Amino acid sequence: MKVVLDLVYDGKSPITADQVYELARMQMPRISLGTVYRNLNRLVTAGLISESKVGTVQCFFPHPYSNTHLECRVCGRLYSVVFDLSLHQVAKETGLTLDGYELRLKGVCKECASRCT
Repeated sequence: MKVVLDLVYDGKSPITADQVYELARMQMPRISLGTVYRNLNRLVTAGLISESKVGTVQCFFPHPYSNTHLECRVCGRLYSVVFDLSLHQVAKETGLTLDGYELRLKGVCKECASRCT
């Protein structure tokens, strides 16, 4: 499970289970895709990583991180974005009981933007 956790935390952006599997195989050639999925799900349940979907693809990212992402409308990749939202302050101002949030920004990533200019 540590290999899977390290791979999620070492990434610069959210990572898919297939990407974790390919990278894990370099360290553990006999690891199965099912083992990767089971470990990812356990890590999500334990609150050590978070997950989000881009279309039908599930992505994983370190937790606690800002649960804010940019979804590139050109390449479709998901990027973590640093964004500080005080759930305590929002709860106080609205009277709501909040457990967390997910914010998805839509636009164009730096790489795609540089290709378009």
